[in-house]
Amino acid sequence: MSHAPRRREVLKYAGTTGVAAGLGLLTSQPAAAAPVTESDDSAAFKKAVCQPLDIVVFGDAESEAAHDLTATLSDTVTGGLGQSARVLNPTAPASYWGGTLTFDVAVSPTDTTYVTVRLWGDDHDDTAEQAGSGTNMWRLQLFVDGRQVGYQDEGAVDSLDILDTAPRTPGRFFFHTLPLPESMTSGKKKVTLEIRAMGRIWSYGQNPEQLYRRMTTPSRGIYRIYTHTEPYFVPPKGEQQGPAPEFKPRAVEGAEVLEAVRRRVAKDQKHYLTTANPAGMDAFAFQSLAEGYLWSGSPAHQKPAALDRVLRAIDGRYMAWKSDASVLTGSDQQWQGFGRVGLTLALLWEHLGDRLDQRVTGSPYEITNPGFEEGDETPMGWSAPGWGQTSGATWSRDTTASRTGSASLKLQVPASGGNMYTYSSPKTRIRKGTYTYGTWIRTEGVTGTGAHIDPLFYDADGKLVGSDHKKFATTGTHGWEYVSIDLETPSGATQVEIHLRLSGPGTAWFDSVELVEPTEIRNPGFEQGTATVPTGWTVPSWGRTADATWSRVTDVSRSGSASLKVAATASNGFVTAYNTAKFQVGEGTYTYSAWIKTDGVTGTGAHVDPLFYDANGKLVGSDHREFAATGTHGWEQVSIDLETPSGATQVEFHLRLSGPGTAWFDDLTVTPPKSAGPAEQPVRRAAYTDMLKSSRDYWRQHFPHYTNQSQICAIGLYQANRGLRLLAPDLALPEDRARDYMYQSLGMKPYLGREDKDGNPTKPLGETYHQVTRAGLTRELGYVGSYGEVIDWLVMMYESVTRGHDAQEAPELREQMVKIIKARGRFRVVDVDETGARVSRIETVIGWRNEVYPGEIAYASRTAWDSNPVMSAAVFKDPDIVGWTQEMVDDGQFFRQLGLLVNHTWTRVGLSALRLVSRDWDAFQALANRPARIPTAWEQPDFVFTDEENGCLAVKNGEELLFASLYWRSRQGVNNYARIHHLTPVDQRSATVRERSAGTTDETFTARDWILWDYAINDPGAGHLPPGGFPPPGDTLHQSQEGDVYRLAPIPDDIPDPALGVHFDGVETMLVGRAPFYLCEYGDYLIAMNTTTDRTFTLPARQDFGPARDLATGRTIGAGQRPKLGPLSTLVLHRGR
Repeated sequence: MSHAPRRREVLKYAGTTGVAAGLGLLTSQPAAAAPVTESDDSAAFKKAVCQPLDIVVFGDAESEAAHDLTATLSDTVTGGLGQSARVLNPTAPASYWGGTLTFDVAVSPTDTTYVTVRLWGDDHDDTAEQAGSGTNMWRLQLFVDGRQVGYQDEGAVDSLDILDTAPRTPGRFFFHTLPLPESMTSGKKKVTLEIRAMGRIWSYGQNPEQLYRRMTTPSRGIYRIYTHTEPYFVPPKGEQQGPAPEFKPRAVEGAEVLEAVRRRVAKDQKHYLTTANPAGMDAFAFQSLAEGYLWSGSPAHQKPAALDRVLRAIDGRYMAWKSDASVLTGSDQQWQGFGRVGLTLALLWEHLGDRLDQRVTGSPYEITNPGFEEGDETPMGWSAPGWGQTSGATWSRDTTASRTGSASLKLQVPASGGNMYTYSSPKTRIRKGTYTYGTWIRTEGVTGTGAHIDPLFYDADGKLVGSDHKKFATTGTHGWEYVSIDLETPSGATQVEIHLRLSGPGTAWFDSVELVEPTEIRNPGFEQGTATVPTGWTVPSWGRTADATWSRVTDVSRSGSASLKVAATASNGFVTAYNTAKFQVGEGTYTYSAWIKTDGVTGTGAHVDPLFYDANGKLVGSDHREFAATGTHGWEQVSIDLETPSGATQVEFHLRLSGPGTAWFDDLTVTPPKSAGPAEQPVRRAAYTDMLKSSRDYWRQHFPHYTNQSQICAIGLYQANRGLRLLAPDLALPEDRARDYMYQSLGMKPYLGREDKDGNPTKPLGETYHQVTRAGLTRELGYVGSYGEVIDWLVMMYESVTRGHDAQEAPELREQMVKIIKARGRFRVVDVDETGARVSRIETVIGWRNEVYPGEIAYASRTAWDSNPVMSAAVFKDPDIVGWTQEMVDDGQFFRQLGLLVNHTWTRVGLSALRLVSRDWDAFQALANRPARIPTAWEQPDFVFTDEENGCLAVKNGEELLFASLYWRSRQGVNNYARIHHLTPVDQRSATVRERSAGTTDETFTARDWILWDYAINDPGAGHLPPGGFPPPGDTLHQSQEGDVYRLAPIPDDIPDPALGVHFDGVETMLVGRAPFYLCEYGDYLIAMNTTTDRTFTLPARQDFGPARDLATGRTIGAGQRPKLGPLSTLVLHRGR
């Protein structure tokens, strides 16, 4: 790609054939100081005008007839302020598509024609909840002459509407404006528009069924459509808009909601302490219990049992990871890895005593609490489904009856036909082979079918495999009876749920549940896996030469349906595959065996090579190779007897081919010595060291480039390293090195990207790219709404340094974090909620990602999975942040945000609820009153906030707010679309409008005929998603923007590949869509923005726009004056005083 921009050019936008349209000459030169020309205020300011080309009034018979309207599945309704509208209904049966409106409108044959829709601000999806989308977010999609206008999800030209999650402008109308492609209107005076109703889109869907949801209720009312050529729409005089709201505090919820949060937290804490299975606890749960140990309000406070359970939970995480590598790389902790393990150890370090010198407990292959010794009223690790319990039936942990130990499970059913079912939770992992499932049962007065055990098998996704396998005890009254059943694990099953049931009246006790399992290497026959990669096996980057290949194949096998195929062509070629999860071994001599078939093998040939490791993952000894015959031959068993060396606790089974030829491997076995018992688990200190080092090193090599992801990753890296600092200081990075990842993710230092195995940064975005802009906003690629609200991660990052044993000060982190929070404060919309109460929300209209309107409630912090509304004020205590948060309380918006913390059962949300009631609320209440208020409120001072790196700005100008993204969803080139959100006390306008740009290169991208997205996802793991996304159900659609040509922006010379190694067609690419210079006119505003760091641009003359006031300085700039804009600078002109 050429990075050199042209030196002298016309300001342009992509037109009907990609030909530039001009607005005078624009000159560019290297950066130099350039004073603004003295103002010329002799001419009167012109004011924006908008003369509609056409107006369609829906529900008005005369207007509809004049525009030749055809409606399907549509009703006329009387809506807001008594105005007529049309709604579009779902199909029967329901489908993705709903009703339609087709009509003719006037357009301009020469200029860009805009379409504006008038919508009522009270319409919204009442299924939506705080911090989440609703299920009925129906969309309206615009079509012109049969082609779709823009994209259905996250396009620069977006849907005509997405149903709001809350009232956007209660009691008032609002407007949304989209441009029609010039290619569709050129030379025409009339076109046919169509509005189609659609269901909801779930953007994270991995297939069409997940993406496209059925429309089941009518759409919102569609009131009017206007066409016009001015980007800024002004409704005709006389149209009713609705009055400006009068602000008042919300008076719906009160302190009872906070009390409900307290009750939820108390319930969680008791559950974690008594009935939750530690081995099944996720990281949010075990951190919650650790926090409870430190908090006097928890039943776990200072309880040794809480410490034991926390460590058993970490043990469970360790065991799960040893069985499944994705526990580190793809769990609910995402890019944080095992960071919370390190944080939890730091929090509890001074209280752990000798517990870290004890061995790891538990296994995902063992039934939890089989003797019901742990629990409270009910046993830990067991559950009872609502569907399996008839009226009057009960289940409990009985400490008065047991076969061994001190407790049993007691089931009681009072009536004939009744039942009481319980099951083990979580499910127990199993391998192939025959298991014995058994339990001891005692009964009293049991009739009917009676007490029984029923193992149920499930696949890896939790889907039932097969059905019941019931084995009954004798009915009547009898003492302890052993009931067992031998079952071979069915094909596809990976886990089992042990059901203990009583069907019919009587009482039954269960005790000593057991599972007798075989010992097998994981996936030894390569039956599990994708089309090409066997589950649990890998080839490292150093493990093969360029000519070598490896794959799972189903056309050759010794038994079953698959084998592992390895091949090389070069004389020195080789390939090495090994099992990703090492299996544990004990003392004695084991036999390691594999069946090998070869074709044309020369050189040293195909062989097995078991490698031994200690508990810390350190190699013990070296190779132990056993070779198959070379040449071409059928299946040959190759085995080797090896005594486990001293210090070794686990084995990696390597399968290798050295030299040219092809080899297949199948039916691996590991035969232990007859005297061998279960492999001894490592000491916790060694196991946790292994976890934390592996997590830190893996995520150093997978440090992501999106800001929120990099911040989460940086937190995990620091937390893991902090744990290592306690467990194994010699393995820990120096403190400044560990903090460096935080600095990169916060924009305090350039982002240097993933590291190689030697710890050297790869610098995929050069040495000058920052994850947070100089203005304090995150980058993905431009401004983002909810995804930019990273305050929860900032707090977590800060407290990862400042809490727990050996905590440290971090003033440099606090300073940058406060800056980021205050920058977000410039992107708030203050309006009223559904009750008419004053509320502040996140600005989302100009955001690149997650189309949820209006934004979530937020003053300083929002309520989300990881945050509560007072968190940032309580932690950072900055006067402005405290003032904004106190404003939220004054507005009555604190308690209404707590519903998520009460009702969402996820352990992650429970942890957030815990920190609110255990720390943040009390700390916030102790703060002094502060006068600061949200900057965007009408009574606050005017400001101009610009962020040239993100290509966005926020302006408060009297009783007007203007938010704009000039760098707007330009993922493969400069599209010359800007996104605008303009607000006054009485109305709101959202719009995608044409803008002009300069400084681009001669490289181009041509828009594709795509429907869902205008891009391919920049993720190497997204190869299963077609570029542009899956097409929606129904007839094939075509894109009206197909063929538009976008020029690429220059990028720094030190960026080797702005696509970051992902080269799907149309892939989202860094920086190539951000123009060096933008010029955008919207109503009375003219915005000029220089996004470069080393160039100066001269503004063209603007006779049509006229003189205007520089909002930053107050000076008037004449229409003929041509001020210069230096690097990273913006000029916002307004025609008004």
